[in-house]
Amino acid sequence: MPATDRYFDIHRHYHTTAGDLETYMEQADAAGVEKIGMSTCGPLFNQYDNEGVIRCKELYPGRIVGFGYVRLGLDGPQKVDQLYALGFEALKVIIPATFYDDRSLWPIYARAEALGMMINLHCGITGPLRNPGGHHTSSRYQRPVCLDAIARSFPDLKLLMPHLGFPWIEEACAVIATWDNIYWDLTGGAVLRVEAEHLRDCFLRQGEETWQRMLERLVWASDTHPPQTLIDRYEDILDLMGATDEQRRRIYWQTAADIFGIE
Repeated sequence: MPATDRYFDIHRHYHTTAGDLETYMEQADAAGVEKIGMSTCGPLFNQYDNEGVIRCKELYPGRIVGFGYVRLGLDGPQKVDQLYALGFEALKVIIPATFYDDRSLWPIYARAEALGMMINLHCGITGPLRNPGGHHTSSRYQRPVCLDAIARSFPDLKLLMPHLGFPWIEEACAVIATWDNIYWDLTGGAVLRVEAEHLRDCFLRQGEETWQRMLERLVWASDTHPPQTLIDRYEDILDLMGATDEQRRRIYWQTAADIFGIE
């Protein structure tokens, strides 16, 4: 069993499917999830837009940390200010209209850094969109290496790389190992299917000392899966890596709590 009974699910989505939120909250209660970083990215993903996060905050006061959805390449920095004014604590981006490290996006990152808003940048492959409606994007716009220039140029901006950048896992590990303002999670159906031993080998290729620094920025999340599924998956990997009880406590709760200033 994990060495904690407190969980901060830093990366969760809210779908329009009937009963989606209620089912998740029941699962979260059963698993001991106290805080939830909620984002919802619109009809292209069968999700609500930002109003869904606002509704979650109203339904579960004090429990939801809001990640506001910004459409990179379409929205400007004023969108960041609007979301901040609405009470969003962080930002979520996915399917950008250009590369994450395109300099045209710098004003958005600068505004997020100034306001202290973490950004969850979907990294890796994106599957088919629901009714894409001509939206232009490419999974290579979301390669992990695109976070390199952002982390370098905005050292006070906290970035979350979900899904370990699958299928570019080795690239993701190198980027995470290089920048101390990049956090990461092990969510995503594809990552769940990667053998734990393969992940171990990728981690250890960074060197033991570097791996320990990477571990300090690993956070727990469920994404779209039942929370217990991700607890079990993390435990398999953490057991294989020999993680201590204190490291697990930080991964499941404390690191995310520190990011958002939660006691």
